[in-house]
Amino acid sequence: MIKDFAEELLALSGEVACVVWSPSTPEPLYTLHASQRFPAASLAKLPILLTVARQVAQGKLAWEMRYEVPAAMRVTSDGVLTDLSPELRPTLSDLAYLMITISDNTASNILLDLAGMEHINAFMQELGLHVTRLERRFMDFTARQQGRDNWTNAEEMARLLAYLCSEAAPERERLLSILLRQNDYTILPSSWSEEVPFAHKTGGLVGVMHDAGILYPPLAPELQQAAGKEPVPGKAPLILVALTANQADTPHTRYTLSRLGKLIYENY
Repeated sequence: MIKDFAEELLALSGEVACVVWSPSTPEPLYTLHASQRFPAASLAKLPILLTVARQVAQGKLAWEMRYEVPAAMRVTSDGVLTDLSPELRPTLSDLAYLMITISDNTASNILLDLAGMEHINAFMQELGLHVTRLERRFMDFTARQQGRDNWTNAEEMARLLAYLCSEAAPERERLLSILLRQNDYTILPSSWSEEVPFAHKTGGLVGVMHDAGILYPPLAPELQQAAGKEPVPGKAPLILVALTANQADTPHTRYTLSRLGKLIYENY
């Protein structure tokens, strides 16, 4: 099964890490280099999302509040906000949706400033995540050159997603509904039907490719609740995390992680 695929993962040119885990069991089904630190790339947007949701639950922020997008905040990158009208005033909910589904870095920087980097890092520490840490804004390559980056590892990303699976996570149904609308299905779920519910976030930099999320069976209680239905017992979700760095061949890395996703899905 998955262990049989380790040789292909290890054959990638750079670093690789993987965790496959059902939160209903104490031990992961499979781990590979789970404690190794990686640049988080856009996976850093998950701690931002969770912290924003927590602050909404605390009454410090509100999903319907609207915000300006000044020229100084607009960064050229993935996303759409940079190119839209200066008069546009998206809501907090809009910004969260753009940050996750199309990885809009302008929206991400606005939310990072609203939540506060120190509050995000403190929340991660509170959750027992000591490697997952934000040290820079998105598209701040000067900070990267100075050694400041956003960090995580596969083990902590899996634990963060497990927290999101739990009832302790604030605004859980809203966050899952956003993650289920992720637009990038080219890595772990590339061989699956788009109807397969996978609440996930991808991340990429030069030489870096990540995908991390929660694979749900169709009758998962969380999905039924999000659809406004009375939940019935269903199979437990499966957390999948794949991190890579220093990869020289991007197409081969994508193909290898796609094969990993196919293998996991076929054996789930």
